[in-house]
Amino acid sequence: MNIFYAPPSQINNGFAELLDQEAVHASKVMRAREGDKLVIVDGEGGRYKGVIRRITKKSVQVEIEDVQHQSRSKPHLILGMGIIKKRDRLEFAVEKAIELGASQIGLFRSERTIKENVRMDRLESIAISAMKQSLQSHLCNVNIYRSLDMMLEAISADTILVAHEKVGETKTRIDSKSIHDSDRTLLLVGPEGGFSESEISDLTDEGAELVSLGPNRLRAETAAIAFMSQFL
Repeated sequence: MNIFYAPPSQINNGFAELLDQEAVHASKVMRAREGDKLVIVDGEGGRYKGVIRRITKKSVQVEIEDVQHQSRSKPHLILGMGIIKKRDRLEFAVEKAIELGASQIGLFRSERTIKENVRMDRLESIAISAMKQSLQSHLCNVNIYRSLDMMLEAISADTILVAHEKVGETKTRIDSKSIHDSDRTLLLVGPEGGFSESEISDLTDEGAELVSLGPNRLRAETAAIAFMSQFL
Protein backbone atom coordinates (compact mmCIF):
# COMPACT_ATOMS: atom_id res chain seq x y z
CA MET A 1 0.00 0.00 0.00
CA ASN A 2 1.29 3.46 -0.92
CA ILE A 3 0.37 6.48 1.17
CA PHE A 4 0.79 10.15 0.36
CA TYR A 5 1.44 13.23 2.46
CA ALA A 6 -0.54 16.45 2.62
CA PRO A 7 -0.15 18.82 5.60
CA PRO A 8 -3.34 20.05 7.32
CA SER A 9 -3.18 23.33 5.36
CA GLN A 10 -3.85 21.33 2.17
CA ILE A 11 -6.90 19.54 3.59
CA ASN A 12 -10.09 21.62 3.56
CA ASN A 13 -13.83 21.28 2.97
CA GLY A 14 -13.76 17.56 2.36
CA PHE A 15 -10.87 17.68 -0.10
CA ALA A 16 -7.13 17.03 0.15
CA GLU A 17 -4.66 18.43 -2.37
CA LEU A 18 -1.31 16.85 -3.17
CA LEU A 19 1.30 19.33 -4.35
CA ASP A 20 4.89 19.36 -5.59
CA GLN A 21 6.71 16.02 -5.26
CA GLU A 22 3.68 14.28 -3.78
CA ALA A 23 1.59 15.20 -6.82
CA VAL A 24 4.36 14.06 -9.16
CA HIS A 25 4.72 10.81 -7.27
CA ALA A 26 1.01 10.08 -7.48
CA SER A 27 0.38 11.09 -11.09
CA LYS A 28 3.69 10.38 -12.82
CA VAL A 29 5.41 7.66 -10.79
CA MET A 30 2.38 5.70 -9.57
CA ARG A 31 0.36 6.67 -12.66
CA ALA A 32 -2.77 7.36 -10.63
CA ARG A 33 -5.81 8.47 -12.60
CA GLU A 34 -9.06 10.28 -11.83
CA GLY A 35 -11.36 7.85 -10.03
CA ASP A 36 -8.51 5.98 -8.32
CA LYS A 37 -8.49 5.72 -4.54
CA LEU A 38 -5.63 7.04 -2.36
CA VAL A 39 -4.64 7.06 1.28
CA ILE A 40 -3.27 10.36 2.61
CA VAL A 41 -1.70 11.23 5.97
CA ASP A 42 -1.35 14.77 7.34
CA GLY A 43 1.65 14.24 9.64
CA GLU A 44 -0.42 14.95 12.74
CA GLY A 45 -2.18 11.61 13.09
CA GLY A 46 -4.87 12.15 10.47
CA ARG A 47 -5.39 9.40 7.91
CA TYR A 48 -7.69 10.02 4.96
CA LYS A 49 -9.09 7.71 2.31
CA GLY A 50 -10.46 9.30 -0.81
CA VAL A 51 -10.98 9.33 -4.58
CA ILE A 52 -9.01 11.39 -7.08
CA ARG A 53 -11.34 13.92 -8.66
CA ARG A 54 -8.90 16.10 -10.62
CA ILE A 55 -5.30 15.91 -11.78
CA THR A 56 -3.42 18.94 -13.08
CA LYS A 57 0.24 19.55 -13.89
CA LYS A 58 0.85 20.81 -10.36
CA SER A 59 -1.66 19.08 -8.13
CA VAL A 60 -3.82 16.05 -7.43
CA GLN A 61 -7.18 16.80 -5.81
CA VAL A 62 -8.74 14.06 -3.71
CA GLU A 63 -12.30 13.95 -2.36
CA ILE A 64 -12.18 12.52 1.17
CA GLU A 65 -14.49 9.59 1.91
CA ASP A 66 -13.18 8.41 5.28
CA VAL A 67 -11.21 10.04 8.11
CA GLN A 68 -9.36 8.31 10.93
CA HIS A 69 -6.99 9.54 13.63
CA GLN A 70 -4.09 7.53 15.00
CA SER A 71 -2.54 8.31 18.38
CA ARG A 72 1.20 8.16 18.83
CA SER A 73 2.43 4.97 20.43
CA LYS A 74 4.13 5.23 23.81
CA PRO A 75 6.70 5.80 24.99
CA HIS A 76 7.56 8.75 22.74
CA LEU A 77 11.08 7.90 21.62
CA ILE A 78 13.36 10.85 20.93
CA LEU A 79 16.73 10.29 19.28
CA GLY A 80 19.49 12.76 20.11
CA MET A 81 22.48 12.23 17.85
CA GLY A 82 25.77 14.03 17.42
CA ILE A 83 26.18 15.28 13.86
CA ILE A 84 28.48 12.93 11.95
CA LYS A 85 30.75 13.86 9.07
CA LYS A 86 29.41 11.69 6.24
CA ARG A 87 26.13 13.10 4.94
CA ASP A 88 24.86 9.77 3.63
CA ARG A 89 25.44 8.07 6.98
CA LEU A 90 23.71 10.85 8.89
CA GLU A 91 20.73 10.77 6.55
CA PHE A 92 20.62 6.96 6.77
CA ALA A 93 20.47 7.14 10.57
CA VAL A 94 17.64 9.70 10.45
CA GLU A 95 15.66 7.64 7.96
CA LYS A 96 15.97 4.38 9.87
CA ALA A 97 15.30 5.97 13.27
CA ILE A 98 12.01 7.32 11.93
CA GLU A 99 11.05 3.96 10.44
CA LEU A 100 11.77 2.43 13.88
CA GLY A 101 9.41 4.88 15.59
CA ALA A 102 11.29 8.04 16.57
CA SER A 103 8.76 10.79 17.26
CA GLN A 104 11.45 13.48 17.37
CA ILE A 105 15.11 13.73 16.36
CA GLY A 106 17.62 16.27 17.65
CA LEU A 107 20.94 16.56 15.82
CA PHE A 108 23.54 18.42 17.85
CA ARG A 109 27.10 19.67 17.53
CA SER A 110 29.29 18.27 20.26
CA GLU A 111 32.93 18.69 21.26
CA ARG A 112 33.93 16.02 18.73
CA THR A 113 31.68 17.09 15.86
CA ILE A 114 33.55 17.71 12.61
CA LYS A 115 30.81 18.51 10.10
CA GLU A 116 29.46 22.06 10.05
CA ASN A 117 26.68 22.21 7.47
CA VAL A 118 23.56 20.04 7.38
CA ARG A 119 20.88 20.44 4.71
CA MET A 120 17.55 20.67 6.47
CA ASP A 121 15.61 20.45 3.22
CA ARG A 122 17.04 16.99 2.60
CA LEU A 123 16.28 15.87 6.17
CA GLU A 124 12.70 17.12 5.91
CA SER A 125 12.23 15.21 2.66
CA ILE A 126 13.73 12.09 4.25
CA ALA A 127 11.41 12.42 7.25
CA ILE A 128 8.34 12.51 4.98
CA SER A 129 9.58 9.57 2.94
CA ALA A 130 10.36 7.48 6.05
CA MET A 131 6.94 8.27 7.55
CA LYS A 132 5.22 7.03 4.39
CA GLN A 133 7.49 4.00 4.00
CA SER A 134 6.67 2.81 7.52
CA LEU A 135 2.94 3.58 7.11
CA GLN A 136 2.90 6.08 9.97
CA SER A 137 0.55 9.05 10.30
CA HIS A 138 2.77 11.29 12.43
CA LEU A 139 5.64 13.25 10.91
CA CYS A 140 8.84 13.14 12.95
CA ASN A 141 10.24 16.57 13.83
CA VAL A 142 13.95 16.90 13.00
CA ASN A 143 15.87 19.81 14.50
CA ILE A 144 19.51 20.90 14.64
CA TYR A 145 21.11 22.39 17.75
CA ARG A 146 24.39 24.24 18.09
CA SER A 147 25.33 22.25 21.19
CA LEU A 148 24.33 19.31 23.36
CA ASP A 149 23.30 21.71 26.13
CA MET A 150 20.96 23.59 23.80
CA MET A 151 19.30 20.36 22.74
CA LEU A 152 18.81 19.24 26.35
CA GLU A 153 17.23 22.60 27.18
CA ALA A 154 14.85 22.36 24.21
CA ILE A 155 13.79 18.73 24.58
CA SER A 156 11.90 17.53 27.64
CA ALA A 157 12.20 13.87 28.61
CA ASP A 158 11.30 11.73 31.61
CA THR A 159 14.18 9.35 30.98
CA ILE A 160 17.57 9.93 29.33
CA LEU A 161 19.67 6.97 28.17
CA VAL A 162 23.17 7.46 26.77
CA ALA A 163 24.88 4.82 24.62
CA HIS A 164 28.45 4.62 25.85
CA GLU A 165 31.12 2.10 24.86
CA LYS A 166 32.90 2.13 28.23
CA VAL A 167 29.91 1.02 30.29
CA GLY A 168 30.35 -2.23 32.24
CA GLU A 169 28.51 -5.44 31.42
CA THR A 170 26.02 -4.82 34.22
CA LYS A 171 24.51 -2.02 32.13
CA THR A 172 24.32 -3.97 28.88
CA ARG A 173 20.62 -4.75 29.22
CA ILE A 174 18.13 -1.92 28.91
CA ASP A 175 15.21 -2.10 31.33
CA SER A 176 12.45 -1.94 28.72
CA LYS A 177 9.68 -2.13 31.34
CA SER A 178 10.81 1.05 33.09
CA ILE A 179 11.14 2.77 29.71
CA HIS A 180 7.60 1.85 28.67
CA ASP A 181 6.38 3.29 31.98
CA SER A 182 7.98 6.58 30.88
CA ASP A 183 6.08 8.98 28.63
CA ARG A 184 9.08 10.54 26.84
CA THR A 185 12.45 8.81 26.53
CA LEU A 186 15.54 10.47 25.06
CA LEU A 187 18.15 8.15 23.53
CA LEU A 188 21.55 9.80 23.07
CA VAL A 189 24.27 8.74 20.63
CA GLY A 190 27.52 10.65 20.14
CA PRO A 191 29.24 11.54 16.84
CA GLU A 192 32.43 9.90 15.54
CA GLY A 193 34.66 9.40 18.54
CA GLY A 194 31.71 9.41 20.94
CA PHE A 195 31.04 11.82 23.76
CA SER A 196 33.86 13.58 25.56
CA GLU A 197 34.50 12.88 29.24
CA SER A 198 33.16 16.30 30.19
CA GLU A 199 29.95 15.70 28.21
CA ILE A 200 29.43 12.35 29.91
CA SER A 201 30.01 13.98 33.29
CA ASP A 202 27.46 16.70 32.51
CA LEU A 203 24.92 14.14 31.31
CA THR A 204 25.20 11.96 34.40
CA ASP A 205 24.88 15.09 36.56
CA GLU A 206 21.57 15.69 34.75
CA GLY A 207 20.38 12.22 35.75
CA ALA A 208 21.14 10.42 32.48
CA GLU A 209 21.83 6.68 32.63
CA LEU A 210 24.72 5.19 30.66
CA VAL A 211 23.96 1.94 28.82
CA SER A 212 25.89 -0.43 26.61
CA LEU A 213 24.79 -1.64 23.19
CA GLY A 214 26.99 -4.72 23.42
CA PRO A 215 30.67 -5.65 23.26
CA ASN A 216 31.29 -4.52 19.66
CA ARG A 217 32.33 -0.98 18.79
CA LEU A 218 29.65 0.49 16.49
CA ARG A 219 29.62 3.37 14.04
CA ALA A 220 27.43 6.24 15.18
CA GLU A 221 24.69 5.51 12.67
CA THR A 222 24.72 1.80 13.56
CA ALA A 223 24.51 2.67 17.26
CA ALA A 224 21.46 4.87 16.62
CA ILE A 225 19.66 2.05 14.80
CA ALA A 226 20.64 -0.57 17.39
CA PHE A 227 19.46 1.74 20.18
CA MET A 228 16.09 2.45 18.56
CA SER A 229 15.49 -1.22 17.75
CA GLN A 230 15.54 -2.09 21.46
CA PHE A 231 12.03 -0.59 21.73
CA LEU A 232 10.23 -2.21 18.80
